[in-house]
Amino acid sequence: MGMVRVGVLAGFEKQVRELHGDPGAVLRTLGLSEDYFASRHEEEFMPYDVAESILHQAAVAVACPHFAALLGTRHDIGVMGAVGYLMQQSNDVATALQELSDHHSFQVKDASSVDVGVIGEQAFVSYRNFISVEFSRYSAELALAHGLVIIRALCGGRWKPTRVNFRHRQPDQLMPYLKIFSAPVYFGQFKTEILFPKIWLDKPILQADSGLKKILQTHIMQQEELSAAKLPEDVMGLIREMLPTGDCSIGTVADRMIVHERTLQRMLKQQGTSFSLLLDQVRMDIAADRLANSAVSIIQLSDYLGYADNTAFTRAFKRWYGITPMLWRCLLYTSPSPRDGLL
Repeated sequence: MGMVRVGVLAGFEKQVRELHGDPGAVLRTLGLSEDYFASRHEEEFMPYDVAESILHQAAVAVACPHFAALLGTRHDIGVMGAVGYLMQQSNDVATALQELSDHHSFQVKDASSVDVGVIGEQAFVSYRNFISVEFSRYSAELALAHGLVIIRALCGGRWKPTRVNFRHRQPDQLMPYLKIFSAPVYFGQFKTEILFPKIWLDKPILQADSGLKKILQTHIMQQEELSAAKLPEDVMGLIREMLPTGDCSIGTVADRMIVHERTLQRMLKQQGTSFSLLLDQVRMDIAADRLANSAVSIIQLSDYLGYADNTAFTRAFKRWYGITPMLWRCLLYTSPSPRDGLL
């Protein structure tokens, strides 16, 4: 289940009141207590779908379809917590935005990712949501509004986006979005992203403090290490789940974990392993279990484990156990059990 930092919805209640709504009523409609936010620290995590529902219900209650985008513009780079402060200590804008991408899990877990890149003369910051497009509309608008204030904080007041794209359908009123983003806004696009001239990526961040950056990096790395220790186990769990689908690769596993493939490769390397080693281990364990505890054929098992044919599976099995799977099964059932030697 996706989770998001409570802090990304800071100012929710104030904005509802300013738009002549009742934040308590919005929360009660969703079965939440009126002190839902007051009783939670901004660094805590809340279910991603609850955050989306709150934004949706608020937009309906105050008749403001662009409620989420408006809320995002009330924030500053501090909404990113430790990652926001780390970005401000980077040498240039490109490095800062890469920090945002690399540490997105500090904001959102298992629901979305942020990518940074260049196409031609345009740089982009894109927000990829792994939930249905129409059921993540408000969180996507909040995310791009956050992107707007973050990039502006890094580049200065002269910076403006070239255009803003959203994957979801266009709301009835376009003008509020044009005012919020101060740029052409398009809906029904391939990606949810902000585009701007790539020259801004080279802009130095003058207030950067190398000492503070080191402290922040250490703090963030310590937090990431806590979850990184379980990473191989988590990846093996996904491999077991996805093998029967016939679509189990480092790319598909990375998508499920909401990280970039290269990031997953690097994280596994830091844990002294790799995706291919974990895949091999899972296949080895499943093969031994199925051969010992079921009547599955070698061909069926080969297919289940994702091999091109049973010859490839047999070669792998001999590498693991030194004998063919057929012989391994035969020896298992013909060898005396430990009890046979007891009087």
